[in-house]
Amino acid sequence: MRTDDEHVADRLRWLDDEPAGPPRIDLPGAIREARRRRRNRRVAAAGAAALGVLTMAALPAVLGGDGRAAPAPAASPSPSTPAPTGPWQGVCTATLLPMPGDPQGAVTGGDPDGRWLVGRRAPQGQSRTDFGLLIWEGDRAREVQLPGSLQRLTDVNRAGLAVGSSSASGRDWRAWAVRDGEVIGLPVVRSGGATAVNDAGRIVGYRNLVPGKPWIQRPVVWDSYRSQPVDLPLPGPQWEGTAVDVDSDGTVLAAMSNGSPDGPTRAVVWRPGATRPEVLPLPTVPGGKATRFFPASVAGGWVTGTAERDVTVVPRDGLPRYAVRIDLRTGRAEVLSGVRWVGASNGQGWLAGAVSGDVPGVIIGTRSVKLPVPDGWRGERQGAVTSFSDDGRVLGGKLESDDQVRPVRWTCR
Repeated sequence: MRTDDEHVADRLRWLDDEPAGPPRIDLPGAIREARRRRRNRRVAAAGAAALGVLTMAALPAVLGGDGRAAPAPAASPSPSTPAPTGPWQGVCTATLLPMPGDPQGAVTGGDPDGRWLVGRRAPQGQSRTDFGLLIWEGDRAREVQLPGSLQRLTDVNRAGLAVGSSSASGRDWRAWAVRDGEVIGLPVVRSGGATAVNDAGRIVGYRNLVPGKPWIQRPVVWDSYRSQPVDLPLPGPQWEGTAVDVDSDGTVLAAMSNGSPDGPTRAVVWRPGATRPEVLPLPTVPGGKATRFFPASVAGGWVTGTAERDVTVVPRDGLPRYAVRIDLRTGRAEVLSGVRWVGASNGQGWLAGAVSGDVPGVIIGTRSVKLPVPDGWRGERQGAVTSFSDDGRVLGGKLESDDQVRPVRWTCR
């Protein structure tokens, strides 16, 4: 007979699944590092695949766009809570988002205005791999079903165009867009996924290079959901990884390694009009230079992510981990104290994620604000932030207690 603890663990295990490509949001570094080491062991056993480099002259065309913006949704009601105005004071309220049926779920992304949030519900029935998805516009929830299993929406733009992925069959993955409730398969990626979309409708993600081996990936870009995907040029012939985000000006950010078994994860950017990608230097953290950097997002010219540094004696809670933001205009990297991991950032370079005690929080400069729980919430104040509007007024994420996981929107003034 199963114990209550086993039942709870099984009920919440869906939060720990990991898609074939890194999501837009930053997962805890330990999970990323375990995946990196598992992937590298497989790559070492199978041998590195030789990758041809895309002609450099193609990059400006890839990032230039075709001038077609994402289509506007059919209906555009205003959010139920008016947006606050004036200087950001850090006074926030939490609201549980409406969920049709089972209330268990989590926010997985949002748009720069905070008008749209995307998320997934807990798996229903006996299945542990079939996820219903949701798109919220204010307090109105729309259910979406992607074909396959392990479905996830990772981003949405100001027009309500959402992107994500699902497992198709075996170890193949499919990339999807959702426009006004219509599910659209992104063109011609036999196996791969979409991770982010900007307001011009440009979509980034990855394609799997070797059938049946989804951990070997190459970053790609779709100029719109109608366009064929284009491989982004690589820093070198053995580099592999996935695009994780795209800025409003078309700058693409990827998490990549050089293909060797011990190759560290690095941040790579493709700027509009550039002829080749740029591998960002590893940031300096307390005690020396970081040995790996897990980029999470790019917004307003700011790259944010989590840095780790190898040490001789590993603390009980894992390798030293630091939240870092990098100003692409100057190249300056800044370590932000008091942050356990980065969950989201906005166009002002502000960060949101988990602060001390795994409490959802916001970091603006040297200021750290812990986010509240809704009225009547049972249990501890633990959870995650996965979307952060550019004005800092709207955040989306989840709260967890011993027996529930609920999607939350924080509204701040």
